[in-house]
Amino acid sequence: MSDFQEALQQRLERNAELAEQRRRAEQEMDRVREQQAEEAIRAEHARRQAQMQRHEELVEALAERAQALKASDTEHFVVRLGWTESREEYIAKISTRKLQPARSLLIELDRADDEVLARWHSDLGNSLELWRLLEVEPPLLEELLLQVADQAMWRELERPPAFPRGGRHDEEHEEQRSR
Repeated sequence: MSDFQEALQQRLERNAELAEQRRRAEQEMDRVREQQAEEAIRAEHARRQAQMQRHEELVEALAERAQALKASDTEHFVVRLGWTESREEYIAKISTRKLQPARSLLIELDRADDEVLARWHSDLGNSLELWRLLEVEPPLLEELLLQVADQAMWRELERPPAFPRGGRHDEEHEEQRSR
């Protein structure tokens, strides 16, 4: 065999070896991508499950506390609770009757949009707050309902009260909130 043929044979073998290495590397990359995709699916499923569980927990807490507020003073508090037709949102509207300033609090627990919306409508003005489901703990809802009932506080206010802080805030949300 001539030097050329020997060099050519070595190069061809090296090319085949490199092609095999590339094929194995691509297979490994494909395997890693599939594994990452599966992990992302599992993580999204776990997040959705946690979100659904939190929604159920908040619905139960809100309904229980709103009914307790209504039962405590049916003359002054009107409570309406219920699901939307799609059953994706649970809505509570608590209004006052014969109290000054007049006020109502709307709380919407939205599973589909992953949101908890709270809206004050009062003689002192209106305000709105929005949280993610996983940020809100039942004590936040309890605090909102206590704010509805706090007649002494409302007499001192010039605008609706500040919303309580959510139970699970990250730094980014805190920064957005302070703007």
